Amino acid sequence: MKEIKTVFQRSLPRTEGVISFRFDDPGGIAFRPGQFFELFLPGDGGELAHYFSFSNSPTEKGYFEFTKRMSSSAYSRALLELRPGDGVRMKLPLGRFIFEGREPKAAFLSGGIGITPIRSICRYLTDTGSDSKISLLYSSRTDRDIVFREDFEEMAGRNPNLSLFYTLTDCSRPEGWEGLMGQIDAAMVRKTIPDYSERIFFVCGPPGMVKAMVAILEEELGLPSEKVKRENFAGY
Repeated sequence: MKEIKTVFQRSLPRTEGVISFRFDDPGGIAFRPGQFFELFLPGDGGELAHYFSFSNSPTEKGYFEFTKRMSSSAYSRALLELRPGDGVRMKLPLGRFIFEGREPKAAFLSGGIGITPIRSICRYLTDTGSDSKISLLYSSRTDRDIVFREDFEEMAGRNPNLSLFYTLTDCSRPEGWEGLMGQIDAAMVRKTIPDYSERIFFVCGPPGMVKAMVAILEEELGLPSEKVKRENFAGY
């Protein structure tokens, strides 16, 4: 882990209330897909600190990116006040929620903004031409809340090993929607990932969701704990 000084590049709106923030990569820092960093910002009364997963892949050069659901917190306000060229401090890289294609099959269960490290992993696997077969089952409230939807569909278009499944939890079926409906449960995992017993699983999202998904995988589907990796996004 290193501490660096870098500068803010720009922000990119993703969905309503969700924004990506990019900062210069000064070089000399190697991170792995799925890892995270600590970002320090100036704030009223002192420095503010928060952990964020990389939402860009190591194959996407020249910047570090994270993606956040914005709130009324002091940290969100400090982010929105950043202007291109503003200096910030980071500690990186951190974390072991990593997949680089060393297993032949993997699956990802995610909800909401928990998709960010999974986007990093899937982009890395796609860009490096990995042979790993990967399935993503992603839960959102509505079809408008699917973060990185265009990104994932572009990846799937050129990566025959990537299978995408979306499910919506907080609405009636939208017109033209061909995806799944309802919360992720054991039956949905069996339907979308029938070879689940052959895969390593990565679960990322709000703590309550992560706890429920781990219980489904280990208690209902019988996967050993060593085949279930998790990342909690508390207060993200």
